[in-house]
Amino acid sequence: MDDRGNAARSLRLEMRGITKRFPGTVACENVDFDLRRGEIHALVGQNGAGKSTLIKILAGIHARDEGSIHVEGRPIEHLTPRSAHDLGMRFIHQELNLVPQFNVAENIVLGDLYPLRRASRFIHWRALNRKARRILDDLSISIDPRRPVQSLTVAEQWMVAIARALYSRGSILVMDEPTSSLAREDVHELFALAQSLAAKGTSIIYISHRLEEIFELAERVTVLKDGRKVITTDIASLSLPQLVAHLVGGRPQELYPTIEADRTLGSVVLEVDRLASADGRLSEISLSLRGREVLGVTGLLGAGHNELAELLFGVRGRVGSGRITVDGKAYAPRNARAAISRGMALVPPERRSQGIVGEMSLWENVILAHLRRFLVDPITRIVSRRRAKSTTREQMMSLQIVATGPDQEVADLSGGNQQKAVLAKWLLREPRILLLSEPTRGIDVSAKAEIYGLVRRLADAGSGVLFVSTEVEELAGVCDRVLVLRQGRMIAEIERSALTAHRIMEACYGG
Repeated sequence: MDDRGNAARSLRLEMRGITKRFPGTVACENVDFDLRRGEIHALVGQNGAGKSTLIKILAGIHARDEGSIHVEGRPIEHLTPRSAHDLGMRFIHQELNLVPQFNVAENIVLGDLYPLRRASRFIHWRALNRKARRILDDLSISIDPRRPVQSLTVAEQWMVAIARALYSRGSILVMDEPTSSLAREDVHELFALAQSLAAKGTSIIYISHRLEEIFELAERVTVLKDGRKVITTDIASLSLPQLVAHLVGGRPQELYPTIEADRTLGSVVLEVDRLASADGRLSEISLSLRGREVLGVTGLLGAGHNELAELLFGVRGRVGSGRITVDGKAYAPRNARAAISRGMALVPPERRSQGIVGEMSLWENVILAHLRRFLVDPITRIVSRRRAKSTTREQMMSLQIVATGPDQEVADLSGGNQQKAVLAKWLLREPRILLLSEPTRGIDVSAKAEIYGLVRRLADAGSGVLFVSTEVEELAGVCDRVLVLRQGRMIAEIERSALTAHRIMEACYGG
C-alpha cells in the first residue's frame, strides 16, 4: 500500500530508494520509509532483514550509497550523529545508554549544559532537579529525579531514557526492542507513555519482534525482508497470520509444533520438594519434571521464575531448605560444575552477557562446555581444531545456524543464530535436564519457530525441559504443563487440556 498521497498529516521523515552495500552483501536495497507527525510506525523484519542498517543510516552511523532523505520536507545530503541529533532524532537502543552511578536528573540532562551558579560556576543542583522534575511531570512519570539510576527497574530506566530524549527536544524517537526485558505489567505503562507522546506530536519508529505489540500500539507497519521493503500498510488492514506471511514469505508459518495429546512421558528426572532459597526469594516450591516433558514456569516481574532456573543450576544464591532429586538421587546445586555432572544444562536469559563469548569464534563457543572431548592430549591441554570445527559444522547443519563458517565471531551473528549457538554448546553434552530461561527473547519469528521445534524434538528424544518464559503465547504453544509463580511461591498448575494464553494470564494476575 502506497500512502504518500495521504494528506491527513504531513510527513516528518521521508526516506526514498535507500541502498547500502557492504563487502559481499547488500544490506538495504531501494528501501522506502516515511514517518508522519504524531505517528507510531512499526518497523519489523527477521534478523538480518535490514532494520538495523536502515536505522544506522538515519542516525548518521552509516552513509547511504543511494537514495534520498528529507526531514520536515528539507533534503538532507550528509547525515552524521551530530546532525541527526540537531534534526531532532533520538535513538533509544535495547541496551540503554544510561550512567548507572548517576541519578535520574543527571542522566536526563546528560549531553546538555548543566545549570551553573552565577558566582561560583558550580553546578546548580536544585535547578538541575527542577528541570528534570519538569520533564518527568510533563510525561506523567512519577520517579524521584534524585534516585540513582542503578536503583531503578528496567521499565523505569526506559522512562528515564525517553525523558532524556524529550528533554533535548527530540521530535523523532526510535525505540529498539523496548519491551524485550519488561514484565507484562510494565509494557502497558510504556505503551501509554508512547501513545501520549504521539498524541502530543512526537513521531515514533517502533522496532520489535513481539508482533502482538505491533497490533496494540502502531498505526502503520513497514516489513523488511532480505534488505528490501515488502510492504507498508495500516496495521488495521492486517491480521497476525498475514503479517507473519509478509515476514517469512509465502504462506503463514506454523509457529508452534504439533503436540500429540496421548504422548507417553518418561520417568521423573527432576523433583523439587518444598524448596526455599536462602535469600527468601523462593519459598515452598514443589514440582516434578518427567522425561519427554516440557514444563513451563512463568510469573510477573519478581515472581521468582528466572531465579528458580538459576538456583537449580547452582549459579544464583543457595538453597535454604527443601529437597531436590535428580533421577531419584539427592542433588545439591552448589555450582554449575555440579549441575553439569548431573546432566543439567542452562540457557540463560541474557545470551550476550551470560551465554556466549562474543569475541570468540563459533567453534570455540560450541565446545566450551565439552572441552575434554576435543583435547589432543590431556596433559598439554591442546584442543583439536579440526575435530572441533567438524563438530561445529554438524551442529550448524542440525540447528540451521546461519554463519560463514565455524571461524566466524559469534558477536557478528544475528540474535537467533547466537541463541542457537548457546543451545549447540549444551546439546553436545546430551543433557538429561535442559533449563531454558527466556529462550526466545529478542529473536525473530522464524528463529522462534525453529527453537520451539528443537525444544519439542529434545523432549521427544527423552530430555526433560524446564521452559521459563514470560511470553504466555509461547508457553501455551510449546509446553505440556505450566506452573505459575507469584512472589516466590507456586500458586497455579495448568494442565495441557486447559492450557491457553488467557488462562496463564488469569493465573499470573490472580484470576
